[in-house]
Amino acid sequence: MVVRPLNSGEVDAVAELIHRATNDWYRKSLGREIFSGRPRDCRIFPETYEALDPGCGLVVELDGKLAGVCFYHPRETHIGLGIMAVAPEFAGQGIARMLVDAVLKESGSLPVRLVSSAMNLDSYSLYTRAGFGPVMAYQDMRMPTDEPLPPLTTTSGTVRAATTADLFPMVDLEEKLAGIRRAKDLAHFIQNPGGHWRTMVHRDSSGKIDGWLSSVDHAGCRMIGPGVMEDDLVALALLHAQLSAPRGGLPVFLVPTHESYMVSELYRWGARNVELHLLQVRGPYTQPTGLVMPSFLPESG
Repeated sequence: MVVRPLNSGEVDAVAELIHRATNDWYRKSLGREIFSGRPRDCRIFPETYEALDPGCGLVVELDGKLAGVCFYHPRETHIGLGIMAVAPEFAGQGIARMLVDAVLKESGSLPVRLVSSAMNLDSYSLYTRAGFGPVMAYQDMRMPTDEPLPPLTTTSGTVRAATTADLFPMVDLEEKLAGIRRAKDLAHFIQNPGGHWRTMVHRDSSGKIDGWLSSVDHAGCRMIGPGVMEDDLVALALLHAQLSAPRGGLPVFLVPTHESYMVSELYRWGARNVELHLLQVRGPYTQPTGLVMPSFLPESG
C-alpha cells in the first residue's frame, strides 16, 4: 500500500469513492443513504479541499486501485482533518489508520481537529487510538419541510449578507470565541466560488459583528455551518435567516447538545434530529466562550 498526494485527474474517482464508501456505511448501519444524488455530485469535496489547500489530499493506492482518501487543512492555529473514505472492499486492512498517521506526521506541533459521527464506533476507535479525544457533542438537525418558519420569539440586532470588509472581524471573532483562526476558509465562503456558498453576519445595536454563519447549497452537500456566535439569540437569528433563504433542498445543521434553549426553540420550529457528531481534538483545546456550529466542508470543528 502506498500513501501519496491526490492527482488532479483523480477527482471523479475520489468523488465516486466518497459517495460509495459513505453510503455503504450509512446503509449498513443506519438503514439509509446520505448521498441521494449521483457520485459526481461528491466532486464538491475534493474540488473545495484542493481549491483551499492544493496538495493536501491524500490517497492510498492498493493493487493499482484507490482504496482510501482523506484531506487535511493547515490553518493558523490548527490542522483540520476533513472527510475520510475507505472503499468497502478494502475495509479492515489499516488504510484509515495509514491516512491518519500521514496527517499527524504533517501536523507537527499543531493541534488536529475533526468532526466525526458519534454513531460510527469504528471511526471513534480509530481516532481515540490515535490520541484524539471528544470535547463537544452536536445533534444534527433538519427541518422536515421547507414551509415558512415561525417568527423569532426574541430578536436582537440585525442580519445581513457578509462582505469582504467583514472578513477580518469574522476571523477575529472566531478566534475570540472558539480559539481557532482560518482566514482562508472565511474568504472562500464570502467570495462564493461556484455560487453555492452563503454567509451572513449578525450585528448588535452598536453595529459590531457578534456572529456569523455560512452555508453550502449543492447537490453533494446541503449544510448550514460553520459559524460562531456570542450567544444563542444571535445563533437563532442567523440560523433563522439561513433557513429562510431559498435552497435546492433541506440542509442539515449541527447544534451543541448543551445549548438547551436553542435546542428547545428549534424543536418549536419543527426541527428533528437525524444524527449525532463529536468534535475530537488531538492536542491543546480551549473551551469556547461562545456558541460554535461546525460543518463538514471544510471541516475544522
